Amino acid sequence: MPQRLPWGLGIAVLLAVAAPAARAGAPAAGRAEARDLGAVGDGKFLNTEVLNRAISILSRSGGGTLHFSAGVYRTGTLYLKSGVTLYLEPGATILGSTQLADYPENPPPRPTNRLEFGRYALISAEGQHDVGIAGRGRIDGQGSNPNFSKKDLIARGWLPVDAYLKRPYGLSFVHCRGVSVRDVALADLGFWCEDYLDCDNVAVVGVTVDSWKPDWNNDGIDIDGCRNVRVSGCSFRSGDDAICLKASYRDCEGVTVTNCTASSLANGIKLGTASNGGFRNIAISNIALDGVQESGITLEIVDGGTLDGVTVQNIAMRNVTAAIFVRLGNMARSWTQGAGKPGVGVLRNVVISDIVAELSPRGKPSTGGSITGLPGHPVENVSIGNVRIALRGPAPPGARIDPRRVPEAEAHYPEHSMFGPLPAYGLYVRHVRGLALHNVVVTGGGSDGRPCVIFDDVGELDVDGLRPPSTVTLP
Repeated sequence: MPQRLPWGLGIAVLLAVAAPAARAGAPAAGRAEARDLGAVGDGKFLNTEVLNRAISILSRSGGGTLHFSAGVYRTGTLYLKSGVTLYLEPGATILGSTQLADYPENPPPRPTNRLEFGRYALISAEGQHDVGIAGRGRIDGQGSNPNFSKKDLIARGWLPVDAYLKRPYGLSFVHCRGVSVRDVALADLGFWCEDYLDCDNVAVVGVTVDSWKPDWNNDGIDIDGCRNVRVSGCSFRSGDDAICLKASYRDCEGVTVTNCTASSLANGIKLGTASNGGFRNIAISNIALDGVQESGITLEIVDGGTLDGVTVQNIAMRNVTAAIFVRLGNMARSWTQGAGKPGVGVLRNVVISDIVAELSPRGKPSTGGSITGLPGHPVENVSIGNVRIALRGPAPPGARIDPRRVPEAEAHYPEHSMFGPLPAYGLYVRHVRGLALHNVVVTGGGSDGRPCVIFDDVGELDVDGLRPPSTVTLP
């Protein structure tokens, strides 16, 4: 069995390492070895107390790096503190405990009144600065354990809402600034894999997420109300939305996501649903999607708020159910304490370009995509160019579907399938002002008699190079 240093001796080692950096006024210059401080990498010993004390002392001493050599370090919640980086060497694993009691409940962050934000997490930081996780090691949440399964928890008598909420996130950063997560592998998490809420200056680089479990709410990454965020070179394989931006109660702005791969049991790239705030100055590019059971590109405003100034370009997708889903709806949920229901939001100024999509709808009637607003609340100024969509799968029953019978579904949860089978096989567009379609090619549809594109209540329309050109325009 690995030898543990007595706790007092371990702390003395840590203080000796960290003190010179603190005296020199150089945060994050200290270094400490987890094993030297009493941590045990045998996969059995519960390291929660040892590691949290080490993190706290490093932070108070001016900051530094807590190194994990090869081994398996079982733990409950680790609270990351200002100036501290966890560094996982190759072969090192932070292994989440399977006991829910090892994850203390965190209060909902103000000003939200919603309970799900970071209540439980394997690695948690709130109100901290200059924090990070790095290295070629692994963080394993053991989320496949029955203690984290909604189905198993409900079977044991839990209320569905508790079975949904009382499971730990992988990483939870709330109200932080200067967050860096690099190169680590995240696997088998119990809930959202990594969540960044109301943070400034975030870099997520080279991270691999593998948490593919049906109905587990395993979003690959959630960026919620953050500013100045860079996500690059990452890989996501998730049981829920893979790359998800939210604006629960603050604007999400200045975000770039690039050079990533993703697969998902839900949506590939998604903005929404939570949107009391807005999405501004967002650029998403160079993403390869393979295996997405909902829509490849999903842009939504359904809880008030404003989406304004979003570009999505250079996206290759295959084995997706739909390519593009843009929705302005009105679920009207409040995400802020004491606030009433929001009004209908605004969705405008969107550019989607250079998209290649191969649809494989898994037995469902297929439509390449839809753009829909509400009566009196149109989606505004959308440009779609250089898009090729190849459809596979069956056509809906019947030769045609009456476009006038497509429900508005104003308050429905937004998914591309929310309207049922659509009357166009390529693109269905309703309640839009200012739409440009340039060089859009859809193949493999139309055998059932549906037109390629339907425009219903669409003004300021510019179409150039649509193939095939069969469309129906309604008053």
